[in-house]
Amino acid sequence: MTLPASITPGAAEAQVAEVFGVAQALRGEGRAAQALSILGQLASLHPGRTDIRLAHVAALGDVGRTLDAMAQLVALKSLGVTAPMLAAIQVQAETAVGKFNLHLARGETAEAERHASALVELLPQNIAMMQAALDCNRALGRPDRALRYAATIAILEPENRAARTTLADLLHATGDIANEIEHRMALALSPAPDAPGLLTLRDLHDAAGLILCRPLTPRSRDQLDQLLAAARALAVETPPGSEWEAWARHYGVLVAALDLELALSPPEARDAGQLEIMAAAGEGLDWKRLRARADKLGAKAVFFAAADEAYVDLYARWYALSVLRYADVPCLVVIHVIGGKGQLTRIAETVGIDDERLVFTADDFDAGAVATKCYDAPPKGLIEKPVAHLQSSRFQRLGALLDKLERPVFVSDIDLLLQRGVADLLEAQAPADLVLNENEVTFNAGSRLTANLLLVKPTPAGRGFVAAVARYLDEILARPQVTRWIDQVALILGRHNLQAHSPGARIGYFDTRCDINNVMYPSYQAHPFRFLSLYHGFDTSSLERDPRVLGEDDAEASAA
Repeated sequence: MTLPASITPGAAEAQVAEVFGVAQALRGEGRAAQALSILGQLASLHPGRTDIRLAHVAALGDVGRTLDAMAQLVALKSLGVTAPMLAAIQVQAETAVGKFNLHLARGETAEAERHASALVELLPQNIAMMQAALDCNRALGRPDRALRYAATIAILEPENRAARTTLADLLHATGDIANEIEHRMALALSPAPDAPGLLTLRDLHDAAGLILCRPLTPRSRDQLDQLLAAARALAVETPPGSEWEAWARHYGVLVAALDLELALSPPEARDAGQLEIMAAAGEGLDWKRLRARADKLGAKAVFFAAADEAYVDLYARWYALSVLRYADVPCLVVIHVIGGKGQLTRIAETVGIDDERLVFTADDFDAGAVATKCYDAPPKGLIEKPVAHLQSSRFQRLGALLDKLERPVFVSDIDLLLQRGVADLLEAQAPADLVLNENEVTFNAGSRLTANLLLVKPTPAGRGFVAAVARYLDEILARPQVTRWIDQVALILGRHNLQAHSPGARIGYFDTRCDINNVMYPSYQAHPFRFLSLYHGFDTSSLERDPRVLGEDDAEASAA
């Protein structure tokens, strides 16, 4: 049925009533589609007539257009809520809930979300439907939409910890770390009354990590101090000898490592100690002769790794050969043998590389004399070997190389291979004082900056960074307990020190898509990375007799 042309906004009330009566009669006869056509035109011509618009809503529901009916009801609410309107809302809401459940049962999440979102618009105080809309949007990978619902739930129910946690998760997913920190802090500083102390300690640690992965401000420093004070004052009770006790100790030593007064104090130059220095061919050197060798070679960079003799035996040959083969700038390779003083001749013969670019250094470190206990995350726990000291040694010795050789230094793990040249990298990072390997997927202070590779320049800022890191490590490693991740904690605190005392310092970052891998590979393959970090558990047998790795032909490799 077509609305007569004479029906206009100014038409006589009787004529409107007549047409409205016809539409209602059609609805009563089950001719919903025809009634909807008339009621739709009437509703558009008379937006102030609640009775007509409610009839239009009912007609929309009659033909199954529940979402459109609810949209009309949302608009109608601006005219004032009446008893008939509440009845209409109840009818359409019940229908929508039924359709929501049906779509959800069928796995039709997108359709379920449309109905949940429409219900939230119609019933904005309904927490259950708001949570349903939130869950659907999370399942659909729509964090921005989900965030709106989570924020509203947190406002309506400020004591709802689950809602606040979800909100923090969504803020993280959308990259709003500053606001996430506010919610993580509130949760960590005001734990639930029945929350285990271990979980509270973890939450305090994690919130502190979020702050440390960003530049410090007066506000964030105050936040950090609050979190660390709460963590240190927290009494964590766990069953002796249990896994929970191991986790509590793990988080405890990590929190203890965040000594900001120590880490942020002005850097000072330090004595690197007495080192034995020897060329690969067996010639004894001192710093003056080593500098002369670097000058003679025209070295543009130094490649520096440190390890105890066991790791030198495992990896030094592969590391050195790969650098000597692929480095496309004149260079020196310096391998520091921790605790190897007096044994360099034998160790160099074992490595078996006679190249004037290769140099060994050694100190008199005595692993057996270390009283500090080193703890890793469970299930490893207490480590018998002083791993923290061994991993930190390169950063404690690095200052001497910068000062004595005055060249850029690539300092790395020894279980690392160079797979192509560095001339373009040095050129691209020419303005930088320091180049770091930042692992942006983690917000843990002990793993954000990966210690497997750094490039440090002999600039005042570069030297200041190294001095701050070394001074911090000297102090922390002398304490009774230390985390196995202390070298990486030192790097992130060193970055804060640099930003505090040298605000003009230029910090560059390796491209983790091609410069250095932050993912683990089980064996050697053709990887796209300039530096390939082998990581723990790498199948070193896959390196043998591979000229791409060793920098020598098959016959030489076989003989080795």
